[in-house]
Amino acid sequence: MIQQWFAALNDTLDDLIRRYPEASPEQKNELEQQWNVLKALSDDIIELWLQFEDKMSVYRDLKHGASASPGPSKLDNLPMWRPYTKGQGYFQLQMFREGAHHFEETLTLEPEFHVARLFLAMCRMHLGEFEDAQRHFQWIAAVTEEPKLQAIAFNALGCVQAVYANLNQAQTYFRKAVEADPSFEDPRRNLESCRNRSGQLQLQFGTLEMQTLVKA
Repeated sequence: MIQQWFAALNDTLDDLIRRYPEASPEQKNELEQQWNVLKALSDDIIELWLQFEDKMSVYRDLKHGASASPGPSKLDNLPMWRPYTKGQGYFQLQMFREGAHHFEETLTLEPEFHVARLFLAMCRMHLGEFEDAQRHFQWIAAVTEEPKLQAIAFNALGCVQAVYANLNQAQTYFRKAVEADPSFEDPRRNLESCRNRSGQLQLQFGTLEMQTLVKA
């Protein structure tokens, strides 16, 4: 049901994108109004999802023995948690520009929040802002002690180098990703793609691994 609803929203947005370039000024005003409706719906979805996650976090605290009775959520005590959670919502909706904005806000409040920086870097990469993405991935790979985060960062750095056609350097990063987390399949696939060099590279950014980090 949810998938069907989002499919309908995507169809509507695709229609706006298709019609806008050839639309008259009056038609563009009409399309702008439709876009504003979609944007309002998107904002409402994010806000409702945040409220739901607030309650979910209370249950998680209870489950892990954090408190004996429902009390203030950890989200209420950590200012950086709300923009971070909102950024995750936009990331899942593939609204990477909006997601990046909230992850930047998160890092302003907590610069050492490595997972938030990883999400910010991934947003930048999806937006094609490879130089900025690379800077964040390099920082994560250098300072994090979490093998999974390091592996995702190395794999992403390999993807950036592959985009720049530096395939030897890309393979070096992919091998480092495999060493950091041998269970991570994407860098293995990327290594194979670089070695084959038959046609266009099929790069795996680590999307599935990122999904495991959403509200982990």
